Amino acid sequence: MRWMRNAAIAIALTTVSAGAAGAQELVFSGVSPTSDDYQLGVVWSGIAREAGLRMTVVENGTVAGMRKAAQGEVDIVGVGAPHYLDAVGGTGAYTEDPEALREGYRDMKAILALPVGMAQYVAPADGDIRAFADLAGKTVGIGRPGGNAGRVTQTLFGIHGIADSVDGQAIEYGPALEQIASGTMDATLVWGSIPTAAIDNASRATRLRFVSPDPATLDAFREEVSNGQYYVYQRIPAAAIEKAYEGRVVAEEDAYFWTFPYQIMVRGDVDEDTVYALTKALWENIETVNGASAALSLVTLEDALSSISADLHPGAARYYREIGRL
Repeated sequence: MRWMRNAAIAIALTTVSAGAAGAQELVFSGVSPTSDDYQLGVVWSGIAREAGLRMTVVENGTVAGMRKAAQGEVDIVGVGAPHYLDAVGGTGAYTEDPEALREGYRDMKAILALPVGMAQYVAPADGDIRAFADLAGKTVGIGRPGGNAGRVTQTLFGIHGIADSVDGQAIEYGPALEQIASGTMDATLVWGSIPTAAIDNASRATRLRFVSPDPATLDAFREEVSNGQYYVYQRIPAAAIEKAYEGRVVAEEDAYFWTFPYQIMVRGDVDEDTVYALTKALWENIETVNGASAALSLVTLEDALSSISADLHPGAARYYREIGRL
């Protein structure tokens, strides 16, 4: 009885206060258990518990998570700044969404900007794939079915002139890395930071190398993807790769990964006191967050409001005003 559950959540959201935050049950939707936003949710849920808030973390992917949030099935979700604009405007991965969902997207508000992982392409180090164009004629994992990473990857294939010759397989990167190890896949996209656990584990059995998009294609790339002004090719120095993977990932030169600003969104009908308490709990315990992983060590107040493409939730804005960030 989904409508009954949503009604119960709606009632709770309108009655909770900072002093009675323990009555609130929040659902945080992350991309996957290895994604930065999911890991933030896990750490944050522990911090929130100490503040009297109950938060459960679930896995949905970005697009499905956004749709569930718009329908009231989850409360908090991570989404890229450009993809939030896609959701509101009915473009990109959200082209087929009905107006009712877009209205739900418009009601969502931001809590903070989150430094997230990057789209990395890896192939066996002893193979013949050195440049992105070398993926021509190869079988390549492009991420979970229906995911934005797959669509962006297909765009990159087109920009590099190999769209008609790559066998792009919609498959999550865990199974894709296993297929690389068994010799049934040539390369795959992996979303994550440096180091990424999935790549680190796979590199212990098979030496890997990163395959970068041509940096000269950035302008064309931005023109081809919706809200492309938010996208960048992040340069990762070879020395950083060498250090992160201790030589198991070949780094003969700097690598480039595409990425974009990310933001943690909350449904607009989650009350102000609850979001204030949640935001306050996060930043007053940021050392715990930063110590949880290399990726989360990058979460800082200085960058908390950078490149957000949505309005701040009133509860979050209240906290940022109190500490002089607004």
